[in-house]
Formats: sequence, structure tokens, C-alpha cells
Amino acid sequence: MNPNKLLLSALLLAGAAATRADVTVNTTTAGKASVIDVSGTGVNFIKGNRMRTDSVAGGRASALIIDIDGRRFINLDEKKQSAVITPLDSISDELAKVGVGGLSSSLSKTSQVKKVAGYSCTVHDINVTMPFSVTGNPGDGLTANMVLAGTVCLSTDAPGLADYQKFYRASADSGFIFGDPRGAKSPTGAATAKAYAELTRKMAEAGMALESHVRITAQGDNPMAQMMAKLAASDITTTVTSIAVGDVPAESFDVPADYKVKTQK
Repeated sequence: MNPNKLLLSALLLAGAAATRADVTVNTTTAGKASVIDVSGTGVNFIKGNRMRTDSVAGGRASALIIDIDGRRFINLDEKKQSAVITPLDSISDELAKVGVGGLSSSLSKTSQVKKVAGYSCTVHDINVTMPFSVTGNPGDGLTANMVLAGTVCLSTDAPGLADYQKFYRASADSGFIFGDPRGAKSPTGAATAKAYAELTRKMAEAGMALESHVRITAQGDNPMAQMMAKLAASDITTTVTSIAVGDVPAESFDVPADYKVKTQK
């Protein structure tokens, strides 16, 4: 090969490597999701089209891997030495049938600027509203609106932003949700997951979320919807404590060889 072409190829490869970076984001969370206390700590590892979240809430440790290319979720239980694999397609029907109308979302930039974890961010007002069937059977008249509202502080200069945004764009394009996919098996869980996924996509387009305060409610004028409103009521604050850019081992996103594996249908 021509020496100049070799040099050009090397430069291109070096440039590509320089623009790619694994990202590690540490967070703290406070509040309740429905009646469950979700206060605790978490670490999010992003490597290309995969993300692993290790969290501790209520004294219980858990790990969730989102594998976009493999179209699957992996729940790891270190204590039981087991893994539950949930193919994205296995929850697609629940996510598709729960909606009964158009989802609306808004992200409005305010004039408030603050520093979180040492990085500047701008506060935005957020709101996502999604009509859904509380029974999972659209057309039965038992509908409600799932509403996510609050504020988020978004940074455009945090390290690892490009790879953070690339992952969330890819997840949105592939129809992924965030959080335990087993929760999406119920109508309320599926509605919350879809609304939160839209909110996350909207935020990631504008920057890296360094702090968020989100309230979740369900609103409706029928008894079933009012009952769902109590079950859905949540108030959660998440704050980034540190961000690091550097290699994350690829095996962190694999199921350990000695784990028992179950695949959800």
C-alpha cells in the first residue's frame, strides 16, 4: 500500500479512537417510586451501544445491562449468582398496546444555571403526558394520563457527552426503555416506562442530565384511573456526583460464565 495511504489510515483510526470514550457516571437518588423507597447510589457505565447500571437501594444491590445491538436487557443478581435475560421483543407488545393516544413532551430551557459535580448545567422544565389504558385493553373506557413533570439540569460541556448522547439516541431509535423491563409487564409500568423513555430521549438530545427532580402521576376521571394514580405516584431526585472518561472492560457487560441464566418469554 502507498505509504501516504498508510499514514492517512493510521491518522483516521487514531482520530476515531480519540473521539470514542467509555463513560462512567456516579449518581445518588432520593425519593419514592410508588410506595417503594428508591433512595440509594448508582453507577452507570456506557461503552458504545451498551450500558450497565449498578445500584444500591433500600440496602439491596442490583445490576441491569441494556444491550442495544443484542436487543436485550440483562438483570444480574450477584447474591444468587444468576441472570435474567429479557429480549426487547418480549415486552414490545405490552409497550405497544398500552398507549391509547399521542404522547406529548416538552423541554423548556430556563435562565437558571448551576454547577453539579463540578460542571455547569442549565435548568430545564420538563413535562411528558401519555394517555394509556389502565387495564391494557384500549377501547374499554378505562383510560388515564401518565404525567411526568419536574426539572432537569443539563450540561453541554460534561466529559463523555458525545458518547452519552450517542447511546441514548441509539436506544431511542431501537425502542428501549430504562429500568427493570419486568416492570413493563403491567399497564401502569408499561406506561411509566414509555413516558420515561421519551423524557430521557428528550433530555439527552439537549445535554447530559446532571440533576433531575421528577414527579410521576396518573390522572383520570374513572375509579380505575384514580386507583392507578395512587399506585403510580412517585417523586424522585437524582444527582450526578462524578463523571469519568476511560476504558470500561468489555466483560463488564457479559453474563459471568458461572451464573445460572433464565430467559424471559
